Amino acid sequence: MAYLELENVRKEFNNSVAVENFNLKVERGEFVSFLGPSGCGKTTTLRMIAGFELPTSGAITINGVDMTDTPPNKRNVGMVFQAYALFPNMTVADNIGFGLKIAKRPADEIKKRVKEMLDLIHLPVKGDSYPYQLSGGQQQRVALARALAFQPQVLLLDEPLSALDAKIRVELRSEIRRIQQQLGITTIYVTHDQEEALSISDRIVVMSAGKMEQVGTPFEIYNFPQTSFTASFVGQLNLLPVTVSDAEGRRCAFNGRALAVGQPIRFANGASVRLALRPEELNLGGASGDSQRNELTGAVESVNFLGSVVRIRVDVGGATISIDLFNERQLVLPKAGEQVTVNFPAESCWVME
Repeated sequence: MAYLELENVRKEFNNSVAVENFNLKVERGEFVSFLGPSGCGKTTTLRMIAGFELPTSGAITINGVDMTDTPPNKRNVGMVFQAYALFPNMTVADNIGFGLKIAKRPADEIKKRVKEMLDLIHLPVKGDSYPYQLSGGQQQRVALARALAFQPQVLLLDEPLSALDAKIRVELRSEIRRIQQQLGITTIYVTHDQEEALSISDRIVVMSAGKMEQVGTPFEIYNFPQTSFTASFVGQLNLLPVTVSDAEGRRCAFNGRALAVGQPIRFANGASVRLALRPEELNLGGASGDSQRNELTGAVESVNFLGSVVRIRVDVGGATISIDLFNERQLVLPKAGEQVTVNFPAESCWVME
């Protein structure tokens, strides 16, 4: 049996369905992210696990115990919110030990546990500080330590990094993953940031309009999307309007040019579909006669420098595609208006509705 299980969970608000037919099994010590746009139901699902919302139907179990109707204070679940929610009149140590104090744990035990948590979040000398004396990243570390202090069965994080700047976010998400792996705690992480979910998760649940679009490892979600929404939401994506010319032979046509497709085509010949391509799988230059590499020609629309990546947008017969090239000092970039040839392998293509 899975450590955390949601079975046929559904949630309605005033006859509006927020979450529908949610089924998920999470193993002990697994890090699972709920990924999706605002309003997709990910936070509502998290709140149902915490007990702040009760499912309209379905069941939630933790370690084999039915928690569906159990109030939040009776669940051994820790939660970290987007806002730090620290008590401003308490020191860092008092904030971390607050839950233990409410549980009437012995003072020596609280003191020992607070020290362990301060060491865990790499803030051993900040116990006597107040929240206003800490940076945003430090405050969120304290909030994390407070949620972990009473040793919860499950850790829930609701977009905990969204209020921080980009550099601190990257550093802190690595810290969250380090702490989670060190403690081996089962964790559910809510985010709308694709990079965040891809970088720290064991598995990702992609959600849209209250439903699960796909569940899989980061590698599976990015490289083998099962729905149009997953393909377009996770990462950058090029979509070319094509016609299926030979489904059995895995061929499509774009502006009269045949394009080879690596994945099976589940549409009839003559169907109008879209060919999906990731920008990093495209290259500038000809295909050198390789029958399994496709070629398109067009005019450069723009060249955008993004640091480690250079994104080139090319108009190929009325459709614009993006090419991501790894930045290097010897890279020779085309100029806007220049005619270029783009090549890409058949394996990089898949067909969507």
